[in-house]
Amino acid sequence: MESAVYKSMIAANQLLEKQSIISNNLANISTTGFKEKFIFAIQNQNVKNLYNNYNKITKEYHNLSSGTLNHTKRNLDVFVKNDGWLTVKDLNGQEAYTKNGHLKVNSNRKLTIQENEVVGNNCNIEIPNNITLKILSNGTITSTIKKNKHIIENKIGALKLVRLPSQDLVQKENGLFYIRKNNDLLNKYSHTINHDNEIRIQSGMLEESNVNASQNMIEMISNARQFEMQMKMISMCDQNAEYANHLININN
Repeated sequence: MESAVYKSMIAANQLLEKQSIISNNLANISTTGFKEKFIFAIQNQNVKNLYNNYNKITKEYHNLSSGTLNHTKRNLDVFVKNDGWLTVKDLNGQEAYTKNGHLKVNSNRKLTIQENEVVGNNCNIEIPNNITLKILSNGTITSTIKKNKHIIENKIGALKLVRLPSQDLVQKENGLFYIRKNNDLLNKYSHTINHDNEIRIQSGMLEESNVNASQNMIEMISNARQFEMQMKMISMCDQNAEYANHLININN
């Protein structure tokens, strides 16, 4: 009896966690560059106790496929092709990565993405006043100035574009991706990833969220039904326990 209740409780908790992730996916269906998230449970073979068969380790992974492209024709909107990523510094100064290419210039003349400063390729990117910006396919940022009927182009800097190992990524609550921290990875990557010269971008367009709304809605309904079933199972076990106690009392 206790084993059945424990199993149903574990299943219900996992379903609640899955439901929370699906809700977050649907809430970010319009978020630029958002990658939908999934979780799955695997057997924890290291746990030795009465309920060993029900001990699970929950793992998460992301669908890193490209979302649909929105042609904005805005110079500071960029789409990072294939498995490339833009590099930013989060509000704590830590290097992080994103597919959101909606760049803005803040009051300090810095390029930002959702208030996170964009990291340059071996340079600090500072945007002068009264210029027209252009971002080339290799991430180079140039300024265009008209002077005496002549157009002068100057290089301001370059975006740091990286290629990330998908199996080592973890997403935090701020929506940014980071390299998973463990000893092997710290030695392997030395805390940061180097710029990749082969990555290309396309300006004037943004990558939208890759959330599949219909699939997530189906999963949400399925999870709700499974959760209801687990709650009924727990309720039935409680009723059976009450009936058993009642019979014992009668026999006594």
